Amino acid sequence: MVTPRLTLTTAVPGLTHLVWVILFLQLLGCGPSPDISPPRSITYTFDAPTRELIRLLAQKAKSAAYKDFDRNFKGILVPESLLPYEPFVLGLSTESKIPAVLLLDAPWVQRYGVAGWLYELERTKVFDRTELAPSVAEAFSVSLAHITGRGGKQLVAVPTYIKGNILFYRRDILKRYNLAPPRTWEDLRVICRKVLPQEKSLKYGLLIHSTNTLNDFYPIFWGFGGRINDDAGQFVLPQKNNAEAFVAALKALIAMQGSIIPGPGALPQFDPGGSLRQAFYQGQTLFMINWSTRLKDLSDLIAKGAGQPQGRLTSVSQVGVAPIPAQEGHPHRYSNIGSFGWAVNRFSVIDPVVIEHAKRFIGVVAGEQFQLLAAETMGQVPSLIRALKKVTNQEVLQVYNDTFAQKDMVMRPRPHSRRINNILEKVLDEALYGRQTPEAALAWALAELKKDQTPD
Repeated sequence: MVTPRLTLTTAVPGLTHLVWVILFLQLLGCGPSPDISPPRSITYTFDAPTRELIRLLAQKAKSAAYKDFDRNFKGILVPESLLPYEPFVLGLSTESKIPAVLLLDAPWVQRYGVAGWLYELERTKVFDRTELAPSVAEAFSVSLAHITGRGGKQLVAVPTYIKGNILFYRRDILKRYNLAPPRTWEDLRVICRKVLPQEKSLKYGLLIHSTNTLNDFYPIFWGFGGRINDDAGQFVLPQKNNAEAFVAALKALIAMQGSIIPGPGALPQFDPGGSLRQAFYQGQTLFMINWSTRLKDLSDLIAKGAGQPQGRLTSVSQVGVAPIPAQEGHPHRYSNIGSFGWAVNRFSVIDPVVIEHAKRFIGVVAGEQFQLLAAETMGQVPSLIRALKKVTNQEVLQVYNDTFAQKDMVMRPRPHSRRINNILEKVLDEALYGRQTPEAALAWALAELKKDQTPD
């Protein structure tokens, strides 16, 4: 059976940069091993936080798995600045065996899994999905029927934490007015109409990102009942119900511009990275949509807070979190999952020894000790159910209990097609800046996507 492949010329922008990156990784991965390394140690990609946690565990933990980590596994550092180029595409699409284990963003897991580049983990007993929070396990699973001939979805990566975008709110202010956090967009509008005129320090009711807005918009759109792709991965946005939901969600945002969210003229001030959390910290907004990990960032800002303007946060107890609101009557609220997970390169699995090494590796970097330390030091919500039961960090527990553990919360990865995401990002930009109506912008996007039936 021929392995499906993404089209290299469209999969990643800046192919020259990508080639350089992959060659760099290959050179690192294929170079001579240190004398202390076992002859069959596997290669893996990593980021700085992973290495720091391994270092700390090597010092604190009694387990030899962490103390001997560098003897058993050979790491390849991927700088964060190179991640936008998705530096794994070229190597995987040409069936490179290096690296053997990759740290991948949730949408990449979907895209690479569908392409047939990732190894199924549950059937081969590398990892048991029942150890993970169910919504996260689902987000890291894909159908491999076209590769393996087996039906159903297969777990193809193991996330080490739960990260998604959620609604942050000023708990102290809502408590002052005896108000509960909003479940629907109408709830949020009612709260803002009541509170904003009386709280002069608040400039805005709600802030969302003005760059990469699509990450924030997807949970809003899903909460209006729309889908980009169905459960089988088919592109269904053109269907009447989905197109109408897209337009309705976008119109709901535009209707709040100037009164609750910033108008087109004010949006550019929120372009710089970190500007939303700064505005929330400084007391400028009642609500914001941001990644769940921002609670730790807000806590750090509060700890450094000398000399900041009056009205700023002084205690993390002033901050509440909840799922992003949905349309009135919709049964679920949603989060766009932003976790990274460990996946095995299908082409590296050339004998049982490799997969056994990969199993040991994932057991170490996605294990209970690793996740508990990440919760305590980095504010990450563990993905392992047994680790969640042992967390003592109150901010982590707050995020989990008040958002991801809510019965109506559903986590989804954004669509794995870069082309779909890039075009829809332009739609949001055109509409939120008032250059096109939502209907016209979406019609343009659908026409563009129709030109090429291979959106990746």
